[in-house]
Order: sequence, then structure tokens, then C-alpha cells
Amino acid sequence: MTDKIRDNFGGALNTIADKLTRAHGDHSGLSSAVIEYLGKEGSPGIPLVRARAKNAGLDGLLEFWRKGPSQKSFEDTLITALISEEQIQQFASETGLSRAATVKGLADILPSLVYKNAIRGGK
Repeated sequence: MTDKIRDNFGGALNTIADKLTRAHGDHSGLSSAVIEYLGKEGSPGIPLVRARAKNAGLDGLLEFWRKGPSQKSFEDTLITALISEEQIQQFASETGLSRAATVKGLADILPSLVYKNAIRGGK
């Protein structure tokens, strides 16, 4: 029982810290990390995200994002289907955001990034 409380305690602290610092709305550091990962021609994340989209049956979602920027909020499960847990943790570590704030930030950033890659002529 004590381990469960301890495990939940960190998550609660991260949530509180994100709210107090407004980390859930500050994506500048996350944006930079995501651009390095999949926002430039030849970025290592582009083929990985495409493969994960195909495996999860989300090719249509990427195509939807390629056609125009979306203001729609996306479910965490869509983002975690496209970006591996290991990469999410790496983004969180690099930016100091909690996992939840990182996933939320990715949901805000990814659609526009896919659209900008499409405009640039990337696949």
C-alpha cells in the first residue's frame, strides 16, 4: 500500500508543478526538441512516426494533418500511438515537463508540424 501511495505522489506533484509553472501551456523547449526529432528534412523521427502510424492504422490522421493545420485537441492515445513511450520520456527529461504535460504539448505541436512538413515538400 505504501508503494502505491509513493508511486502516485510523484504524479500528483508533477501535475501541481505543471499547473503552478504553467508548463502545460509553455511548449518552447518541447517545440525545439520535437523539431529536432521530426521537424527537419532527414529527421530521425519522421520514418518512425510514419511506421507507428501505419501499424496503428493512423495513416489517415497524418494525411488529415498534412492537409491543413488543426486546432482540434487530440486524445493522448493518438499521440502515444505515434510517439514511443521512450521518446516521450526523453522529451520530458529534456524539457523538465511531466509526462502528462509532454503528451499534451505533443498533441498541440504535432498536427502543425506535420502540416509544415507537408508544405515544405516532405512526406
